[in-house]
Amino acid sequence: MHRKHRSLIPIFTLLLLVACATAPESDVDTPEYHFKAGMRAIDNADYQQAIKSFQRSVDLDKKFALGYGGLGLAHAYLEQNGQAKDYASKCASRGSKDPEALALSGQIWITMRDSEKKWFKRASSHLKKALKRDEAHEGAMYWSGVAHLYNYQFDEAEDYFRKVVNKRGDYAGKADAKWKLAQKIVRAMPGTPAGKKMALKEKINRADLAVLFAEELKIGVLFDRMPVQNTGFQTPGQATQTANVTVPNDAINHWAETWIKDMIRYGIMDIEPDGNFYPDDTINRALYALAVQRLLVVATRDESIETQYFGEAQSRFSDVPSSHFAYNAMALCTERGIMQVDMMTRKFNPAGDVTGADALLIIRELQTSLRMTF
Repeated sequence: MHRKHRSLIPIFTLLLLVACATAPESDVDTPEYHFKAGMRAIDNADYQQAIKSFQRSVDLDKKFALGYGGLGLAHAYLEQNGQAKDYASKCASRGSKDPEALALSGQIWITMRDSEKKWFKRASSHLKKALKRDEAHEGAMYWSGVAHLYNYQFDEAEDYFRKVVNKRGDYAGKADAKWKLAQKIVRAMPGTPAGKKMALKEKINRADLAVLFAEELKIGVLFDRMPVQNTGFQTPGQATQTANVTVPNDAINHWAETWIKDMIRYGIMDIEPDGNFYPDDTINRALYALAVQRLLVVATRDESIETQYFGEAQSRFSDVPSSHFAYNAMALCTERGIMQVDMMTRKFNPAGDVTGADALLIIRELQTSLRMTF
């Protein structure tokens, strides 16, 4: 008698689970449909709506692994890491044989990379399991590339993205953009931890530029090698090396204060008349060209560089008049191959943002121009 009752327990449990599931209200009221709707909301950064869609998917099917993964992803974007990790675990356990679910669990951990120290280990574990299930799984390959990219393993990332692009599937477009970024970073050869982090920035600011000049260009080494002149022309750096550096009001206790002081000491970047440095202001291409010009003047001790292209009747660029305040700097940088123009349109795009990867490439060209070997 007791055996009969025990044998009925799993059946009762199954019936209870089924009873707890929400009944669909239409033909499109399915877990799969709501999951796709949730992912569209994620793409639109509407994370609350995404949570509603993903929750509906698991309400309809308590075993729907992707629904839990979607919930984890939405909470990860909302920086609610505790819930994100719980849902990532549920997604991976319920979808342990599904490479799509395992790849989604990896994506959740990648999204938490700025706040979770072990994000790469956790993401890689899920993604490796996904690829073990299906070595040609496009999503798992793409997110493996993303994981390696954000872990500063640029060669490995490039390899994953290349494979995804060659598959010409749903991820090909996104993978192509990431592949080009990885290729650019590999060419730029960031040589410092700071440079590797900056390489991934979509746009840099004045503080970032100070760090890149100090760390990647090794500006301190450059000026240490320059003999101090007692008479005649002195670089701004030589003129200020014995003086106390005034720290700009808005650079005091700023994360980049040390590097900002270096740039001011060497005369590469200035304090504004109001006493501020504006470290968080975005650097555009025209301002970057001006910074490069200033550095070349200091490094070569040739003040004529700053007026070399003044007075040109015909502008070299289709989108910049020769009267532009940064025209000389732009002409200088393009003439020396330090910065590039669009070959088809001859546009310089002076107001365009400078990405971290582009900033590094410009520094490499600047090093070549200065014949720097250190």
